[in-house]
Amino acid sequence: MGTSVYVGILEDGSEVAVKKMLIETCEDAAENEKEILSLIEAKKSPYIVSYRLLLKDSIFFYLIADLCENTLNDHVSSQSIENLKEDGPRMVKEILTGLTFLHDQRILHRDLKPSNILVDVECHMRLADFGISRVLNEDETTLYTDAKGTQGWMSTEVLEAIDRACKCRYKKKSDVQVTGMITFFILTKGEHPFGASHQRMTNIKEGNPMNLEHLVDLCARKFVLSLISHDIKDRPYAHEALRHSFMDKIKLRDAISMPRIISWDSWLKLKECS
Repeated sequence: MGTSVYVGILEDGSEVAVKKMLIETCEDAAENEKEILSLIEAKKSPYIVSYRLLLKDSIFFYLIADLCENTLNDHVSSQSIENLKEDGPRMVKEILTGLTFLHDQRILHRDLKPSNILVDVECHMRLADFGISRVLNEDETTLYTDAKGTQGWMSTEVLEAIDRACKCRYKKKSDVQVTGMITFFILTKGEHPFGASHQRMTNIKEGNPMNLEHLVDLCARKFVLSLISHDIKDRPYAHEALRHSFMDKIKLRDAISMPRIISWDSWLKLKECS
């Protein structure tokens, strides 16, 4: 769509990312992204990419934001499966924390995928690319909108709307379902819970997850299954997912690396998820 990303250097010497977009094809997306990022800037989050400036000339928009080292796509491909199983819960927690931050401000991302999650120099996750994001009104829980997203990374609700050629009923839990797909992607080093690319759309619509045998850890499997539930009512909100026992794996890892006294109840909870 005429979009490129470059490294830029500001007058103070700091490096930034410069997203260059053709006005002809990206005007609505660029203005929307500026609006969303301006809302986010009012209450910064360490897990959302920081926006600096939006400039334009007669041909291009230039969106200037913090520079990150990598996309989640590239980061996952560069890691061993052992490292991803070990560090995956922490990565997922940061993604869900960023998503909770957005949802608390009534922002629906609508285009979550591994290439739209950035990894900074300290390996922290940053949600990015808000070109098709939308803001719910104060009293709204559902956004009635055109069905948009990226093939293979759309929720059941979006795909059903595409099939029916009607407006999509998009909710916060629609973002959560895609986060479940991304969680599986991280923990399995690039696999997708709904199978190969040619069958994903059908499997998502039919609620038919595949490849679950790649998640040997039953706690991780239950966590992913809850997030990718076909029925939107069965999915947790992002802030609820953060309280799942899968997140205790981060505490368990810390407990192993740094011995400390914990209660018997806490130990049983950690052991259940190990």
